[in-house]
Amino acid sequence: MSKTNHSPIHISLCQQYKKSYSDEFKFQVVLETFTSDHTIESICRKHGIHMTQINQWRKAFKEHGHTIFSLKRTHLGKKSSPDKDPTELTRIIGELTIQNQILKKALSVWD
Repeated sequence: MSKTNHSPIHISLCQQYKKSYSDEFKFQVVLETFTSDHTIESICRKHGIHMTQINQWRKAFKEHGHTIFSLKRTHLGKKSSPDKDPTELTRIIGELTIQNQILKKALSVWD
């Protein structure tokens, strides 16, 4: 029998995390690309965002930015009526508070 020398295969698993940006942040960056004297490349470096990502946001803004004017006033800062009765919300808060206290006590047993 001949011996074969098999080297182990090393697989490097890199966990890639997908960053999530708020709508407000995206809007600010896109607005900066349109109003700033800086290049898009410098704005990318400043915020640590790949140019492809900013270009996608810019494209979405150009295609759908006009829809902001068709939103109802309730979405633009005017408060709408709550969906639930305040007493119902108070009851739910009470239940959640009790559940939270129970979980904290149970967790303290494990410490």
